[in-house]
Amino acid sequence: MLWPEYTAARSQDLPVTLHDAGQFYWARVPVLRESRSLWPPGMRPVRLPRHRVQDIDTPEDWERAELLYAALRDYERRTP
Repeated sequence: MLWPEYTAARSQDLPVTLHDAGQFYWARVPVLRESRSLWPPGMRPVRLPRHRVQDIDTPEDWERAELLYAALRDYERRTP
């Protein structure tokens, strides 16, 4: 929970929130060294479509990733 005051709120009613998918980072090394952070001032997110991202922490996550990959592969084969 980012905002405990919204514990009883529906997620649809909350502001859109991004999270770090851990996919990749682009930054100049001196900036990272100086800030000592992966999120130095000026860093901006690259928004990835939800259907293209799967965090894998559990066997169920891996299974979901395989299903998503199969669905995307099949869709791309059918799309001219």
